[in-house]
Amino acid sequence: MAETNYVLRAYEKMNNNPCLAGSFSGEAFTGSDGHIVWQLSDGYRVEIASETILIYKKCFGKVYESIHYWHPCDEDLYDEICMLGTKGNVTVIHRSCFGDSRILYSGPREACHIKRKNLFGKNIFLYAD
Repeated sequence: MAETNYVLRAYEKMNNNPCLAGSFSGEAFTGSDGHIVWQLSDGYRVEIASETILIYKKCFGKVYESIHYWHPCDEDLYDEICMLGTKGNVTVIHRSCFGDSRILYSGPREACHIKRKNLFGKNIFLYAD
């Protein structure tokens, strides 16, 4: 039960934060597998669970492909959500030609100095609008 408390608190804070982009819903907060499904922007979905954030990109119609995930500690979960989804922010995810990924930048769009092109892979820009 303690595992979902941080996710439930994050969900309640998200509901009270008008600066977050997209739409979200909470599911199964009574059990140990409670999570948040967040349609952050067109074509991108974020799933949030205890100590896990997963980002998916729409590929073919309704099919989503996982493009990145990480494991913030529960205490940092809401801060990570705000960095990812505050309106006007951008998150840049680098996907290497070998399939691994990492976040290069997450924050205000005007402070981002990362270029679109990358010689060894691809940079994906996730805008929170």
